Amino acid sequence: MASMSDGGIDYYADAGTVDASSIADVAAVAARKALTQDGDFLVLALVGMPARGKSFIGAKLRSFLRWSGLNVRVFNAGKRRRRMSTPQQQHHKAAFFDAANSDARDARERIAMETLDALFAYFESGEGEVGIFDATNSTKERRAAILERARRRFAPSGKTCGVVFVETICDDPHVLEANMLTKVRNSPDFEGMDEAAALTDLKQRTAHYEAAYESLEDGEGASYIKLYNFSSKVTCSLCYGRVTRVVLPFLMAVHVDERPIYLVAIAPRAGEAEYAGDVDADHDAVLGARLNAWCEALPAPPSVVFASTAPGAYAVAEGFVDGAAVVHRSDLDPFFNDPAHPWPSAHRDLAARLENVLIDIEASVAPTLVITHATPARALRAFFLDKADVKVVEESATTEGPRALAGSKYAVVEIMATVAGGYSENVHLLDAGEDTPSRRPSVSRRKSMPWHAPRS
Repeated sequence: MASMSDGGIDYYADAGTVDASSIADVAAVAARKALTQDGDFLVLALVGMPARGKSFIGAKLRSFLRWSGLNVRVFNAGKRRRRMSTPQQQHHKAAFFDAANSDARDARERIAMETLDALFAYFESGEGEVGIFDATNSTKERRAAILERARRRFAPSGKTCGVVFVETICDDPHVLEANMLTKVRNSPDFEGMDEAAALTDLKQRTAHYEAAYESLEDGEGASYIKLYNFSSKVTCSLCYGRVTRVVLPFLMAVHVDERPIYLVAIAPRAGEAEYAGDVDADHDAVLGARLNAWCEALPAPPSVVFASTAPGAYAVAEGFVDGAAVVHRSDLDPFFNDPAHPWPSAHRDLAARLENVLIDIEASVAPTLVITHATPARALRAFFLDKADVKVVEESATTEGPRALAGSKYAVVEIMATVAGGYSENVHLLDAGEDTPSRRPSVSRRKSMPWHAPRS
């Protein structure tokens, strides 16, 4: 028995190397080995009853993965169903979703598999890397059919197509009611219907699904992630590779709390793409003073602050709002233009560097301020406004938002969540002597999240 230098006992110091021969045939180990390698393609198949947030989660995943540099598309079975519907068939009515209606059940399965085949064709075209299959996928039989269809489709070519099910479970009455209101007010299924009648129809549709609904279980042998009440609880099974590196951390950060996110870019320095040599030497100190005064006048000043480690970021954050937790982190540091790595590889490098801070911003439930530099700030904005393949390293600031984040202005870009899982922006110019928040005209401003409406 070896003694450790700190006084503890190390029972295994002389045990030698690990002999894994005795566990080679253990089922869990075999499953782990089988799932370690990333496949050629990845299907993220959503699971859940109506008004549980599937499309919200799908939209968030699509934005994040596209921003990360992957080719991603959502394939929605509901859209295909509506295209196939006729006044006589009325595929949008609750009766169409009754499991006892065999004709309707067969039609739903056919529509789902046709949607899935379109997703597979997207992969085979050479364009797609990740497909999001937005359908209820609410029975074990349906999910088994998805797995088998993926295997048979790609086995002859030697390609591998991984499938991960993402189930959204929601039992919070307030969130459910808000989700249902949002659905009947926006879904084409309920266009032209009285709101009360539409709600009744949607609740009947949900009751039909509940009668046959089967939540994901380990016994299905499928990889899955379960989200409870928008990430208040997350479980996963048989998930490895890029799913756990990228998808799972992002899903764990997603929530529906409404809070503003403020982006600020400090003055560019030599080597940054935006540097023009015309920034005042005291720009960052002035920006810090104006920003501090502006934030103090907000009804809810930022209580979470992420800032780069550059001297200018320290100058801006110095003496910031009382009670704010300022965290300086190197992933927000300047991104210098490198001719050897032009777009799109430069953007992918930048997105990879910003991935962790983006997830932390997504996870924050308090007003959050980000003090960074022009290129990182514009890259973060590109995610929030769902702009894929934006040439943030090379693009000129031609619109109001990017101009405000070019680093030469005293400005704040405010990002707010919208109903569909996206974001909108407002630009605030911090003029000399301004001590109260004032908004410029909105850019793509839409309705706020419905979960925060006053409770009746």
